[in-house]
Amino acid sequence: MGLLACTRDCYDTCIFHVVRDGEIRLVPISDFPTLGFTCARGMADVRRLNSPRRIKTPLLRGERQVVEASWGRALGELAARIKEADPQRVIHIDYDGNQGLLTWYYPTRLFNALGTASTDYSICSAEGHEAIKLHWGRSYGAMPEELGRRPVVFWALDASTSFIHGWALAKRGRNPTAAVDVVWTRTMKAVDLPVLVRPGTDVVLALGVAREIIERGAYDREFVEKYTYGFHLFREYVQKFTPQYVEDEAGVPRDIFYKLVDIYLRRPVTVIGFAIGRTENGGDAARAISLIHALLGDPAGFYYSNSGAWGIDFAYLRGLHVAKPSRVVPMGVVGGVIEEFRVVYVWNANPVLTLPQGDRIAKAAERGDITLAVHAPLLDETAEAAHIVLPAPLYLEKDDVIYSYWHNYLVYNAAVAEPPGDARRETWVVKKLAELLGVGDHPLLREDPWDAVDIAIRGTGVTLKELRERQLVKLKAPDYYKFPTATGKVEFYSATAERRGLPPLPQYAPPRRGYVLTFPPHTLYTNSQFRDVYGEPEPAVLVNPSDYVGDCIVLYNEAGEVRVRARPSPEVPRGVVAYLGIGKDLRGEPINKIARGEPGPYGGTPKLYTTYVQMRPC
Repeated sequence: MGLLACTRDCYDTCIFHVVRDGEIRLVPISDFPTLGFTCARGMADVRRLNSPRRIKTPLLRGERQVVEASWGRALGELAARIKEADPQRVIHIDYDGNQGLLTWYYPTRLFNALGTASTDYSICSAEGHEAIKLHWGRSYGAMPEELGRRPVVFWALDASTSFIHGWALAKRGRNPTAAVDVVWTRTMKAVDLPVLVRPGTDVVLALGVAREIIERGAYDREFVEKYTYGFHLFREYVQKFTPQYVEDEAGVPRDIFYKLVDIYLRRPVTVIGFAIGRTENGGDAARAISLIHALLGDPAGFYYSNSGAWGIDFAYLRGLHVAKPSRVVPMGVVGGVIEEFRVVYVWNANPVLTLPQGDRIAKAAERGDITLAVHAPLLDETAEAAHIVLPAPLYLEKDDVIYSYWHNYLVYNAAVAEPPGDARRETWVVKKLAELLGVGDHPLLREDPWDAVDIAIRGTGVTLKELRERQLVKLKAPDYYKFPTATGKVEFYSATAERRGLPPLPQYAPPRRGYVLTFPPHTLYTNSQFRDVYGEPEPAVLVNPSDYVGDCIVLYNEAGEVRVRARPSPEVPRGVVAYLGIGKDLRGEPINKIARGEPGPYGGTPKLYTTYVQMRPC
């Protein structure tokens, strides 16, 4: 009985025992951090092994039909299209559909060797990472165990839906819990203190909490004096964020505000959700929330993502030590500039359904403006639009190394099933393409993929050989008192930001008035995945009863319009529209055609969770 880690883009990274008793079963380990249970998505991949949506052989789409092809023909056609194009007009789109080091990271080496364009990998967590680093020099924080030992504040995160083990630890710890969000999520309804904020105003609430802690003299003077820079400037700056200002701007009543401050005086762990980076003022909110813990003298008190804490050299895996892309495009604007490219190669992602204006990628492919090639295990919207479709194995069908951005366990996944038909893994595909493109001898492609992994994980203190033998290795926690900033301290007033021409203090710009479309998580789906198992949910939104204009509504803005079902609900404040579906409207068109792609100022994450729309009946 071996071990296996779920590779999904998810906080929990569940670890399973693999049981074979006539069929493959995944049994969640009873130990920490999986605690003996998993979500509906964690169990679904076994069912996907025989999905009717599986891609089993290369496919070529012509003007009138889709035909099966050999790998030689499919790769030959793709190589010819790439050769014909200027490298700057070739772009690869990939993300975290599978978190394996070989599946996601290594294939980028081919495109860096060719000098093609790349995205900036900003769609999810980049804004918060870069914003928090301006003050701390790093973005990692609390270890998982802390969620069971201290009060917990879930800020912009429906943890009971999308961070189930962190939620379980917090509830089992029997300490006070709070949540801050823009709608009444399952988590908001289950915590001791729910705090409802207006979209785009989290930064106001966080700076208000910081001001109140300072005003009460409740901050850790010793830590502030020894380990921080610019406190006096920060103290002066936050004076305007009074309880009255917080109530006026963020909509948080004073009694709720003071209760939140009281929880912070008990030194909680704050779990800062990735969602916050996708909102108006989101990066600034992440900055401000993290600085509350600097006031408390608690450098390990917030958790955003720990992926940077383990010492894995992701840049080495991508080959950035040797070659870099010729152009980097923010993920939020790829759809809007797709006409600037001639070849688009996709793996580990479904950009047609998940990127803002991703529908334009499919339309450009249909017109023949681009050659769209996709390497994927199952047919999705991007594969259905592609000219060249290459079959890939699921994570259960290949060896890989899996890390978590929450817990500190590194896992060696050994394949437990054979891939169907002629499916080939990502490293094989890029090696074959490299030969056809004449770069097979490039240093980045000459290095064996497993050797690259071995080098990339050396910073964790573990070798690939040791990891293969043990399967599961617990990594050491980082040193929280090292601050790689410009001053070597936690920077309340960010000298690091100032050197880069960025605001040295968290900023607040009042959001636009009108309707705000946002996207709460779903218990059955990870982004656009698992619809082949659980079906297509109804494309519906929740609106406040005061905003209800009918069962069918059109949401529209300057980017286009979509049609969805509408349900009145007091769980949604006035002016907020909460989308419940997974990617499509009533006509089957991507909901993201109207999503906001404007990049944030720090990490470039699009502000799609604060998408401004207008509404009318169908």
